[in-house]
Amino acid sequence: MALLKNKKKGSPATPAPAEGVPAPKGGGKLLGLLAPVLVFGAAFGASWVAGVGAPVIVEAPEDQEAHKTVAAFSADWSPQRAASTVALDPLTITAGSQGQILKIGLAIEVWDDHAEIDIPRLKDAFTTYLRALDPAQLSDPSFHVRLKRALLHRARVVIGQDLIADVLITDFLLTS
Repeated sequence: MALLKNKKKGSPATPAPAEGVPAPKGGGKLLGLLAPVLVFGAAFGASWVAGVGAPVIVEAPEDQEAHKTVAAFSADWSPQRAASTVALDPLTITAGSQGQILKIGLAIEVWDDHAEIDIPRLKDAFTTYLRALDPAQLSDPSFHVRLKRALLHRARVVIGQDLIADVLITDFLLTS
């Protein structure tokens, strides 16, 4: 075995290279970086050859009468309409620390005409959620769908899952 050399006092000892044996080069790093890419490529290729990524072809039924019945039924179907709509007073909320104001009008669609809705508790849930939002989110048009879904979730938690059909945003004004 080769003798150990110390580079500095207190540093760990490293073995000295043996005579006639070339010193290792940094080629192991490249293999370490390419190995995951090669494994992923091999797995993708194997799944494609096996047919996992191939499209599935579904043939139409040969019975034309059954096809006409299904088509007629699906053309006549429409979603169930909510029994009534309850409009809430518009909410005015400060948004963020820059003094922006959000004025939002909301209406709740309910399944039962005689359902009792706790309006103060519902407005509290909406106000608490809206107050926590960032003004940048509110000014983003794509956030509107997520806002509506979040308000619907809060309405169903407060009022009841089986009573609330939808939350409608009737007015939306964000000022700076």
